Amino acid sequence: MPTTRLVCGAVTSLLLAGAVSTAEAQRGLELGVRGGVSVASASFSEATFDKSNRTGFAGGVFLNYDLSALGFQVGAQYAQKGVDLDVSGTVSEFSLKYLEIPAVVKLGIPLGAVKPSVFGGVGLGFNTGCDNSGTDCGDNVKSTEFSGIAGADLALYVGSISLWVDGRYHFGLNNINEATGTVSDLKNQNWTFQAGIAFKLGS
Repeated sequence: MPTTRLVCGAVTSLLLAGAVSTAEAQRGLELGVRGGVSVASASFSEATFDKSNRTGFAGGVFLNYDLSALGFQVGAQYAQKGVDLDVSGTVSEFSLKYLEIPAVVKLGIPLGAVKPSVFGGVGLGFNTGCDNSGTDCGDNVKSTEFSGIAGADLALYVGSISLWVDGRYHFGLNNINEATGTVSDLKNQNWTFQAGIAFKLGS
C-alpha cells in the first residue's frame, strides 16, 4: 500500500508539473514595458580613427506572443546610440537618438514558470537627434536606419504578469552618414540590457 501511494503521488506530481508547464508556456499575447542601458559604438571604413563606446538609455513597450516553444515579439522603443571618435588626439562625441521598431522571432524552452528564449530579427529606426560635441549634426545623418537583431531573454511568470530580463545586439545594415569628406560606411552597433514587466491580454 505505501508503494502504491508513493507511485500515485509521483504520477500526480508529474501530471501537475506538466499542466503548469503547458499553461505557462502557452501565454498567448502580453503587453509589456521595459527599460535599461544601451552600450553603443559604430563601424566605419576608416582605420585611422580610434573609437570608444557611449552609454545611454534604452526603453519602451513591447507586445509578446508565445505559444509553447515558438514566439514573436514586436516593440517600440527609444534608444541612445553613437560613438566617441579620437582623431589625432581630438575627441569627437557623436551622440544619436532613435525611435525604433524591433521585430524578432523567438525560440524558447518552457520550464514551468520560467522560459529562456533566443531570438533574431530586424529593426527600423527613425533618427530623432544628432549631436556632435555640442553641435547639431542632424543634416549629416540619414533619417532612417535598418538593423539586424540577435539576443536572448528570460521570462518569469507570476499569475497574470511576467517579469523579463533581455539582452540583445543591434548591428546596422545601412550606411547612416550623409556628410562627404568624413567617415564612410558608418553603421551603428549597440548592446541593450533591459528589464521589464508584462501583463497578459485576454483569458
